[in-house]
Amino acid sequence: MGDQSQEPATTWLLSLYRTQRDASGDLVISVASPLGPILGCAVPAAFGALVTLTFRAAGASALLVLFAAMVIGVLAYNGSRIWICGPGTIQPARAFWGARLRSGAPRTARSVVLRRELWRADAGSTDTVFVADDSSHRFKVLSVHNWVGRESRVASGGMGSLARSGPVVISAASPLRPWANETLMPAVSEAVSELAEILQQELAVPLVYECVQIGAKPRGR
Repeated sequence: MGDQSQEPATTWLLSLYRTQRDASGDLVISVASPLGPILGCAVPAAFGALVTLTFRAAGASALLVLFAAMVIGVLAYNGSRIWICGPGTIQPARAFWGARLRSGAPRTARSVVLRRELWRADAGSTDTVFVADDSSHRFKVLSVHNWVGRESRVASGGMGSLARSGPVVISAASPLRPWANETLMPAVSEAVSELAEILQQELAVPLVYECVQIGAKPRGR
């Protein structure tokens, strides 16, 4: 008989994060794939480098390639993040080509925190899901930027044009709602509330709400 073992089933979330169970039963949460933003940077950079080489501007071509390589490196590094959730514990790690690089021992989870930061001039908000451990340290799992009247995007970890390199998700229902209680949950993007509920159920900890009236707006077009 052949080997009947199968790869763990992967579930895609509204945030384009992925979840799956490993062999020990822990829930592994992976960030959205960085492939789209990487291609969005690599293809124009390659075209620009070829154009500059046509005009014999090797120096400019090299600088363009170097800049693109740095941006791609940042996107790939940010896209390697995973969180391993066990019974009441969470462990940040990174995954490279199937290999997991864990950072320290699993931490005891005390709460899941849903935090909203309102931008100046009512331009929008940022909703973030954290997991707080027993040492009052917080692990940021997901952030979503909400531009009022435009869109909601998963935060890529970058600023400037990179602020809008993350995938578009379901827009927040009420991006300017300022309340730090359970009424904040239906105001955020469903991509945010979905992951917050998964973490709360998996870790069996309370869900805490926070709201900051003045927050920095991510620079972007």
